[in-house]
Amino acid sequence: MATTQGSPRIAVETQTGQGWLTYAGILVLIGGVLNVIWGIAAIGKAHFFVANANYVISDLNLWGWIALVIGAGMIFASLGIFNRRQWAVWTGIVFITLNAISQMLSIPAYPWWSLALFALDMVAVYGLVAYGVRYND
Repeated sequence: MATTQGSPRIAVETQTGQGWLTYAGILVLIGGVLNVIWGIAAIGKAHFFVANANYVISDLNLWGWIALVIGAGMIFASLGIFNRRQWAVWTGIVFITLNAISQMLSIPAYPWWSLALFALDMVAVYGLVAYGVRYND
């Protein structure tokens, strides 16, 4: 195999866990967008929600506002995570944890959806905790 002399070599410097951090940022962004959409639909009492669903705390309207606030926080955190900001990693961990708790509390109404989002939340928390806390502002 012949190589040419003088051909430029590009060195790419990567840190361990860059992929996990990007993946976690994408999960936080998608989760935030889904929460905002779900929250708006819940506040507006959309027809695709289960009729007469029992929630652990309060009603669908309150959970819509909770999802909307958590979703906005997750979107805000994801933008900082993509810019590798330390504050955004910790903000993302807080909002993902709040989202995981809210998903566990809504299991009676939507068991499979809640468990799926809980699992994705835990993967995102792992990515942020294991690799995101290493970055400095």
